[in-house]
Amino acid sequence: MKLNGFQTLSLSTAASVYVLIVLGGIVSNTGSGLACPDWPLCNGQVLPVLTTHVIIEFTHRVWTLVVTALVVSTTIVAWRKFRWPNIITKLATFMFVLLLCQIFLGMITVESGTMPAAVASHLAVATLVFGSALATSVVALSKGRT
Repeated sequence: MKLNGFQTLSLSTAASVYVLIVLGGIVSNTGSGLACPDWPLCNGQVLPVLTTHVIIEFTHRVWTLVVTALVVSTTIVAWRKFRWPNIITKLATFMFVLLLCQIFLGMITVESGTMPAAVASHLAVATLVFGSALATSVVALSKGRT
């Protein structure tokens, strides 16, 4: 089956969100969450001094930019291609709104010193972002070459 542009974009978005969740797990499991104790900067710098823990945390933050670009692109293309109130447009818009919440929770997670409730909330919303990205892809794939 040959994928159309939107199908490829939505699958890329879902895959990138999954990678971001894995990177977040690595940040948590290595104790790197406080390597960049401020947000959105890292140790007061756009490009911080790179130690092992900073590289791990900073990679997570940089990958967030990739995910954000893909989520925004998926949402814009969904609106242009399918219009409202198509299910794909609804799912993509939900994914975008969840991502905004996720970015805010990321800031809270850092500023709280990785308080367990903040970390758990951050992971929970990340899972919802992934679920909505995956649902967008599944619906796009089920619609074939629309």
